[in-house]
Amino acid sequence: MAKVVAVVLGAGQGTRMRADRNKVLLELAGKPLLLYSLDVFERSPLVDETLLVAHPQEIAYIGREIVERYGLRKVERVVAGGATRHQSEEQALAALRPHIELGEIEMVLIHDGARPLVSVDDVERVIAAVRALGGPGGALLATRLAPDEVVMRVEGDGAVAAVYSPDELARAQTPQAFTAQALLAAYDRARMDGFEGTDTAASVERLGLPVALVEGSAKNIKVTTPDDMIRAEGLLP
Repeated sequence: MAKVVAVVLGAGQGTRMRADRNKVLLELAGKPLLLYSLDVFERSPLVDETLLVAHPQEIAYIGREIVERYGLRKVERVVAGGATRHQSEEQALAALRPHIELGEIEMVLIHDGARPLVSVDDVERVIAAVRALGGPGGALLATRLAPDEVVMRVEGDGAVAAVYSPDELARAQTPQAFTAQALLAAYDRARMDGFEGTDTAASVERLGLPVALVEGSAKNIKVTTPDDMIRAEGLLP
């Protein structure tokens, strides 16, 4: 059967963390932050393989101190990331391309290594949503805005250009999951057009393919600042 592959992005340096190393290598309750999401994919019976994207200078360290030390059997490869999130995703797809083109991979999930509190249930609901499409496309976790929240688009001169109702918007999370061949085609097209999306779904939506929204959890936060580390520790089970 064709595989479900989870790509975990851990190549960013996280300058807002103001730490002396990559934030995904910082300890959260005594374990590397990156380990938490990798462990979720290890425990999900629907995920067959994990591809980890790391900073080029950290590949050996992560392979030794995280993958080998903690016995992560699903991590088949650690590949070097790029300068941006989009470029890191391209690097992952380049590594997977031969298997996608041969039809050996059914679905690819993209997850931020800085989201340690994702759950096995989150992962499996996103996979189920993609399969429910019955064709090419994807699904992503997202949370709704609070009824009293208002989001505005502001022009460069500071003028308000648009005001959005909370009903019109949602906060995207990861993992985001996509049929493998559609994701590869989307990134090939993005490269031809010189397009870089802020998240994975943006490139897929450009092809006119459906991306379903799956209700996420408020606990699935992205760790960006020192305060986020404190919050994440408080949310650990």
